[in-house]
Amino acid sequence: MRSLLSISVHVYGAAAVLYLAYLIRQSKLLPAVGRVLVGSGLVLHGASLGASLFAQGGVPVGIAQGFSTVALLLLGIFFFLDVRYRVPVIGAFLMPIALAVLVPGLIMTGTGEVLPPGMKGPLLPLHITIALLGIAAFGVASGVAVMYLLMERQMKGKKFGVLFARLPPLQFLDELNRRLVVWGFIALSVTLVTGAFFVSDAAAFVWRWRPTEVATLVAWLGFGALLHARFFAGWQGKRVALLTMAGFFVLLVSLVTAFPAAGLGGVQ
Repeated sequence: MRSLLSISVHVYGAAAVLYLAYLIRQSKLLPAVGRVLVGSGLVLHGASLGASLFAQGGVPVGIAQGFSTVALLLLGIFFFLDVRYRVPVIGAFLMPIALAVLVPGLIMTGTGEVLPPGMKGPLLPLHITIALLGIAAFGVASGVAVMYLLMERQMKGKKFGVLFARLPPLQFLDELNRRLVVWGFIALSVTLVTGAFFVSDAAAFVWRWRPTEVATLVAWLGFGALLHARFFAGWQGKRVALLTMAGFFVLLVSLVTAFPAAGLGGVQ
């Protein structure tokens, strides 16, 4: 199934080129073809990842599969947004992010232990999927945040060029960021609350202050404070965008440290 993943990466790459080209030339054909390519890539990517996970109990067992799953979910969210809102310029910012996340799933190989010691449970795959879905939602929110910062800079500098003509209004971007952060925060909260149910022994319930636990808790507190400031203090705009990007970086650190070094298994 590794060949399917390789093909999907190339399909995504071609779609990224089309969406980036849309920044330069506003043609309806470019995003239309890009949309078809992303949908095709999702099918190939999903088949490759699904077959690999099925053979291993349905749970990502290493950082490679973790990154591959995040990329699949991120692109799935983008595909929905592209179809729902018809704002193809988002693809010019999200496709490169998705490819940067997906590449480790293609180049990392090797095998390791099936799961970190002490972890078990029939609903563990769902627990991990929700966690990775939250990271993917924050990844999309970060891409939207980058767009917001660029649009704001264009307006403040009164540089009404190509980017200004292509990017959506600031209000739309800010609202989309808010919705994505809310859903990501809900997923992250569910992950933290349910995590203890998948530990096999009572001693493992103790908070061990491992890097992944610390990073996840820091991100959860940060996004919680951000949403509180949004709803009760009226925060919006540039500082919200910057904090969203910082929180996503912390979650990437959490993802990298979530899997033991022995578990770097490539997607076969």
